[in-house]
Amino acid sequence: MGLGLVFIYASIDKVVHPDQFAEIMQDYEILPNAVVNLASLWLAWLEAVLGVCLIAGVWVRAAALMVTGLTVIFIGGLSTALTRGVGLHCGCFSTAAGGAARTWISLWQEGLILLACVWLTVLTLNDATRGTKGPGQRPVVM
Repeated sequence: MGLGLVFIYASIDKVVHPDQFAEIMQDYEILPNAVVNLASLWLAWLEAVLGVCLIAGVWVRAAALMVTGLTVIFIGGLSTALTRGVGLHCGCFSTAAGGAARTWISLWQEGLILLACVWLTVLTLNDATRGTKGPGQRPVVM
């Protein structure tokens, strides 16, 4: 549930201010300018939907895999930008300008989120092999 709340919280400002989020994504200098607007809209809503899925207990295994993948992609994008010396702000939880620029040390936050994502993914995959949603719950119907 906590991980779902993190992803919903992270998506709120992006959904409300897609133009500012698109500018942040453009600052990473990874995506071609032609796809930044579409990618920023898609990513903001994807985070919101995945967060809701995790909280509601709907498609948890798929949502866990997807948030893990998104977190890995984000860490990779941030690492790539830092390697190239691009000074940027995260855009993770706010599209507002300002705040300290991201550094290699700030990757620990994303590392913690990644650990939670991987933990949830492993739990859901283990539950799938046992044929249950979790301890004491009804079998998963595929």
